[in-house]
Amino acid sequence: MPVKEILQQLVEKFNAKEDPRKDKIRDLKRVIVIKFTDDGSYHMRLENARLSPVEEGEVAGDIVVETDTRTFKDILEKREDALTAYITKKIRIKAKLMDKLLLSELLK
Repeated sequence: MPVKEILQQLVEKFNAKEDPRKDKIRDLKRVIVIKFTDDGSYHMRLENARLSPVEEGEVAGDIVVETDTRTFKDILEKREDALTAYITKKIRIKAKLMDKLLLSELLK
């Protein structure tokens, strides 16, 4: 399945999820960019605790995630732990510390 479709499914899953922790991000407005070293860049906007549809192309982002498609798919399929990938620099995240903490809490 193409990466854009996978990302869009994740966006839909996030938006459909009823989670009281989303109240913590209700007032946040962020641009999230995901750069794949082997498959281009995609972005979405976080507003009112919802993500916009995935768009292709790179824009200036508040949260920038960089990885390759293999690592991304391995994390999704639980063949690799996201924290281990982060520590070993298979995935890089450029964001303010508060944004990293809030998003990691939501993605649990």
